[in-house]
Amino acid sequence: MMRQFDTIIIGSGLAGLSVALSLPDNQRIAILCKDALINTASDKAQGGIAAVWDSQDSFERHINDTLIAGAGLCEKEAVAHIVEHSPDALKWLLAHQVSFTRNENDQQLHLTLEGGHSWRRIAHASDQTGHVITHTLQSLLGLHPNIQVFEQRASIDLLLDEEQPAQCLGVKALNRQSCEIETFLAPNTVLATGGTGQLFTHTTNPAIATGDGIAMAWRAGCRVANMEFIQFHPTALALPNAPTFLISEAVRGEGGILLRPDGSRFMPDYDARAELAPRDIVARAIETEMKKNGSQHVLLDISHKPRDEILHHFPTIHATCLSHGLDICTTPIPVAPAAHYTCGGVVINHSGQTDLKGLYCAGESAYTGLHGANRLASNSLLECIVTGRNIARNIAAKLPWETPAAYDNTLCIKTVTDNVKQPAQGSPLDVNNLRQLMRHYFGIVRNHADMQAALQQLGAWKTQFHTGAGLQAPRLDDIELGNMLDVSSLMLQCGLARKESRGLHYTTDYPDMANTAAPTILAPLLS
Repeated sequence: MMRQFDTIIIGSGLAGLSVALSLPDNQRIAILCKDALINTASDKAQGGIAAVWDSQDSFERHINDTLIAGAGLCEKEAVAHIVEHSPDALKWLLAHQVSFTRNENDQQLHLTLEGGHSWRRIAHASDQTGHVITHTLQSLLGLHPNIQVFEQRASIDLLLDEEQPAQCLGVKALNRQSCEIETFLAPNTVLATGGTGQLFTHTTNPAIATGDGIAMAWRAGCRVANMEFIQFHPTALALPNAPTFLISEAVRGEGGILLRPDGSRFMPDYDARAELAPRDIVARAIETEMKKNGSQHVLLDISHKPRDEILHHFPTIHATCLSHGLDICTTPIPVAPAAHYTCGGVVINHSGQTDLKGLYCAGESAYTGLHGANRLASNSLLECIVTGRNIARNIAAKLPWETPAAYDNTLCIKTVTDNVKQPAQGSPLDVNNLRQLMRHYFGIVRNHADMQAALQQLGAWKTQFHTGAGLQAPRLDDIELGNMLDVSSLMLQCGLARKESRGLHYTTDYPDMANTAAPTILAPLLS
């Protein structure tokens, strides 16, 4: 089956919605969802969207906070561009009737504080900001007859012009209901497929976050950058037999403190900002304390705050914990780090354009240069909107294609192959073994011997996968596993290329930060 559109958007989270709802109504638009429309990482975002909204805040302060959190690796021009568009992004959401939490006295937007921010600038909808935003925007799709939503479509690979291999023509997808392969053609294709959390055993990401967009773009010839920087959220619920659930950064922003199992506070021992330090510092501190004490978690305590205040700010967190027998108004929350956000991704420019003509990328799949070595809390929803709307403007104006510029100061620009001379003998290939491999060898603290061993095992698994994959009738599990193998390999290669510890990448072989900050760029070898 073949369908023709003007623009194909792969993904229904905030990045994809920002593109779809910003394009003119004369555009024929297809939104492809691997699962149900609502099942996105954006829907699970609790904290909020960072924006310079308060009159006493400033772009300079927000930019500086982002650069500090990014450990010197942010692209300053990209940071300034996105931060300076933050008020417009928030106005766009308000114009689409997104209901943010407001102050009781003056009905102005309630702005909260999160780790790494020097000012209250996080607009939020209680503690379910992502759900409120995505539900509101998705409910508006029906008002646009030019937008057609295709649920249960798992994208397999991008379609390329055989005579012009540097041009994307659309995507081939698996209809999960009929098990048929469908072809979607368009001059513009947008990857908005989210992150890579499912590569790890514990993650706050939804089941669909298997790195699909990054893998497809890589196989089509696009560069990727900074794939070693995987943000582990410091505070995910760690109750026995309970699913991984994010305990928002805002809990610490509103006064929550981290405790050892014996009830003593530990974050002041690691950073002067204590619980409000950037996420990479907090996650490593928690990991260190867990290893010291031989425990599976630490404690996050907000119970010293008034019950009414806790219920007002964190109703979803309270209800979820209570469903597992824990009242956060009286009892500390057991928490541990979990894979949360991919700071690197497909290299794009301000307009969202990739190395492949006709292919755009936005959101967590993309590398804009905003996050550097560590994402500042609540900058991600902002990035989705600014980049998504830039893409829509570029498509509507039919501007000439501008391939993202080469980076003059880079850690590693190289061609990568996946050949392994002596395939490793180890665990059989399945998704659980892959996740265990990444957890043990590419977690919060790493070393080069482990990363090299993991890369060798991945090489053997990839050979096994491509030898036995039933590509004539692909299944969802096969599609996802192939993408996960590709993206895991990219992460490890980036990690091995970085001979320092910076931000989210900490290796015991090179514990110090290098004097010069440079991104890790990988370029594929195309036959």
